[in-house]
Amino acid sequence: MALSAIRSEYDLLYPLLKGLQADSAFDVGVIAAGAHLSKLHRYSVRLIESDGFPIVERIQNFRMGEKGNTAAGRVLSGARLLSGLTAVLDRERPDLLMYLGDREEPLMAAVAANYLGIPSVHIAGGDNAHPVGGDVDEEARHATTKLSHLHLTMAKAHERRVLRLGEESWRVRTVGNPGLDRLRCEPPIGVEQLSKVVGSAAAKDYIIVIYHAVSSGLTKAPAEFALCLQQCIDTGLDVFVGAPNSDPGYADLMRITEQFSKHPRIHPYVNLPRSEFVALLKGAKAIVGNSSLGLLEASFIGVPCVNVGQRQRERLAGINVQFIDAEAVDLRQALQKSLFDHHYRAKVKRAKSPYGDGFMVERAIEFLKSLPPRESLLDKRITY
Repeated sequence: MALSAIRSEYDLLYPLLKGLQADSAFDVGVIAAGAHLSKLHRYSVRLIESDGFPIVERIQNFRMGEKGNTAAGRVLSGARLLSGLTAVLDRERPDLLMYLGDREEPLMAAVAANYLGIPSVHIAGGDNAHPVGGDVDEEARHATTKLSHLHLTMAKAHERRVLRLGEESWRVRTVGNPGLDRLRCEPPIGVEQLSKVVGSAAAKDYIIVIYHAVSSGLTKAPAEFALCLQQCIDTGLDVFVGAPNSDPGYADLMRITEQFSKHPRIHPYVNLPRSEFVALLKGAKAIVGNSSLGLLEASFIGVPCVNVGQRQRERLAGINVQFIDAEAVDLRQALQKSLFDHHYRAKVKRAKSPYGDGFMVERAIEFLKSLPPRESLLDKRITY
């Protein structure tokens, strides 16, 4: 059984869920929660339904409005989720509970599974970033690791970090980023089909901007986001703007998007179909903002990324990523290099991703098929 609470995380989980569903050794079900069930995020639970996964439960924990746009709102959403998860897991008693990432949802899932004696699998543990001022996702990720029984890491550096947390080596396997399997396997579509969904700008040169607020920098986020949009407009290229995630600060970022959407070369989007989003990403001249997409997936397809501000700082990244401060002159220089430096762009195209080769699913399934009995999974020992 897997928990999914937001589209970005579901798109990473999707290839593995599909691989597990196709294997007769596994019976897959999904708990849909959080932003999946919100109007703000276009009810992305529908994508899970259309992908053919049985939805075991829908948990309405996402807080809408201004109260949901705060740190306290995020905590209360987590509390609602913990309550809902406890009920469904106690009822269903799955053999394994799977979750991904560093948000509050996997943390709540790990807590519930532990107290109910249900073995759990954490995907993407051991990752690490150091934004100035901190970010709650960092602590949540490592806490989730310690509460989980099995770990599917995206890179060897992440595996080493999980082992230093005291996890037993047989519980940890580096398999790569499942998002790369999506990029490798998604059937290509033409510009004409893409244009029917996102508009004629898909046939031109364009930049993708995706920006999320950081818990320690909520007051700076709107100005940094506006800076990204204005500097991208100034390049003369069209700009596709992804919606922010559901963390505190999203409402302010949505207002900035609305203000800039009046410009003829700004094209906001929310929850594109999978094939269209992959095609949009592969066709981009660059990705700008602070989304993990620029680090985790863009290097695999040779797309330059300009990461603006503190989010993602010191995270494992390929040569496609330029980390810069949120300053106009720095952003202009980074955009010039990403868009017009042919030598740099050629190097980015040739480089290998630090997050795998697009065959995560096969490695993960092999590992999950080799597990010892439930009693051994629950019998965790610290190694120091």
